[in-house]
Amino acid sequence: MYLTLYNWAMHLFKLSLGVASRFNDKLKAGYEGRKNLFSNISSTLGDEQKIIWFHAASLGEAEQGVPIMEAVKREYSSHRILLTFFSPSGMEHFKRKDLADYVFYLPFDTKKDARKFLDIVNPELTFFIKYEIWPNFFTEIQSRKIPMIIAPAVFLPEFFYFKYPHKNHFLPLLQKTDRIMVQDEKSYTLLAKHHITSTICGDSRYDRVLQNASAPFSAPVLEQFTHNSKTLIGGSTWPKDEEILAEVMRQNPTLKMIIAPHNIKEDNIVRITELFRPFGVFRYSRGSHTNTNSRVCIIDNIGLLSRLYRYGDMAYIGGAFGKGIHNSLEAAAYGLPLFFGPNHKSFIEPSLMIEEGFATEISDARSLQAAISPLLKDDKHLKAMQNQTLKFVENNAGSVGKIMIAIKEVLSTEREPQ
Repeated sequence: MYLTLYNWAMHLFKLSLGVASRFNDKLKAGYEGRKNLFSNISSTLGDEQKIIWFHAASLGEAEQGVPIMEAVKREYSSHRILLTFFSPSGMEHFKRKDLADYVFYLPFDTKKDARKFLDIVNPELTFFIKYEIWPNFFTEIQSRKIPMIIAPAVFLPEFFYFKYPHKNHFLPLLQKTDRIMVQDEKSYTLLAKHHITSTICGDSRYDRVLQNASAPFSAPVLEQFTHNSKTLIGGSTWPKDEEILAEVMRQNPTLKMIIAPHNIKEDNIVRITELFRPFGVFRYSRGSHTNTNSRVCIIDNIGLLSRLYRYGDMAYIGGAFGKGIHNSLEAAAYGLPLFFGPNHKSFIEPSLMIEEGFATEISDARSLQAAISPLLKDDKHLKAMQNQTLKFVENNAGSVGKIMIAIKEVLSTEREPQ
């Protein structure tokens, strides 16, 4: 009865999406992207290809899967990687199209669409990144005895499929999955409580951010700007964050800042420019060697932040006075002590970083000043904390190697003929 209701709901969602897409750009992108999906997949793939299928809900999950897909690409060069997304944000913003040989939307999770998709793709391995469970796809994959891995996964007690009546239908699908590899002890314990076997592999994002930090990159304007100056990077900042950072600038006349706001629309850049004008400010897109007297650089384009942390001595991560903290691992990969607001509980690593002693939760400009001041006064203390930060990231890396062992093991098991 439950699965019948689920299937009806999925069909209803599929039918109603066309109407709803008229009023929502994101829904429209998903609706338009799925038009003629099966014929597009079939004509693009052709015949006689060995496919490894990765699925990511959205962009964040895909980024988490990048180092895994890179390792698969190296190890299985005769295979092709097919990557699917459920969300338009992944389809539109995933930049490593060179990494995945084919990128498509995930078809709707109906029995008919799941069968049709698997008939066309016929993957040798299915790999679900993080935690999505699609009952019809899972059922069809398992009935065909196609190896399936979920990794690097996170499971929380509040997830709906651990609650009645959903758990009676979703948890058996997890129990039949070939390999579930989780990021942390809590996920492992939760699954064990429900008689689901898993192993701990860690979080591939640590591998990803270290990889990104080691990639060559040069921004001469910022190299000149930060030369011989203590610099704080403000990453993905919001107005509340920027007000706090401006107050800290007033109290530290030798400190420099690179501000990368979350919103780079012109009116917001103008607002931030006015806020920091008393300290000397310039936009990155208009910067030159003549900006050495300025103390603030505003990053007014997207896609640079994860590489700009290399020009900082410490970092303030924005968003934690609003909906939630932005990516803290990107900055930690460069060995930067971190500061952020109180709303970070939905992520694992900020609390771990606080426990390790190189990250500080702040409540206002006064508490941020108290945390920064010792680092500005004592170079040895700053260097020790930077080393501690980098060591934390390096110690938590290595999940890709563990996941590759699992991939090799399941692929080496001969698949029964259909």
